[in-house]
Amino acid sequence: MNVIDVASLRAAALAAALLVVPAIASANDTARADSAAQLFARAGVVPVEAAKPYRALNPGASIVKIGTWRSNVALRLGRPSAVLEDGTWLYRNFAVDESRAHGTLVVQFDHGDVSQMSLVSPSVETAMLTTPASAKGQKLVASKSSARP
Repeated sequence: MNVIDVASLRAAALAAALLVVPAIASANDTARADSAAQLFARAGVVPVEAAKPYRALNPGASIVKIGTWRSNVALRLGRPSAVLEDGTWLYRNFAVDESRAHGTLVVQFDHGDVSQMSLVSPSVETAMLTTPASAKGQKLVASKSSARP
């Protein structure tokens, strides 16, 4: 009959705990650090500071950021997946570096330069593609409704 003494049992439990702790800490750090994915899941939109193609020979020269000319965006990122009526370019299959946030890159222009970039979810992209340009500029007013019995 095999007998396991208490000291061996404690040592085994301690070893198992030491193996599990780094995995738990790593999962918590990843969850905390991935604020982009959390915002993306909650709002469907994440502001983007810069964008680059997946594989670039010279990554520094391939970056698109606020102020980049429209022609340079086309050279660096290629042809957009879709172009909205207001001139906004959409690029599908982009992701935030070191994040689970993945969606469509939206590049907006003002006077030929990039003025704003964001990553949007598929549902936001669909809304952008299906909303007529005339409805996008509308200003809506909300008022408190009367209480109904």
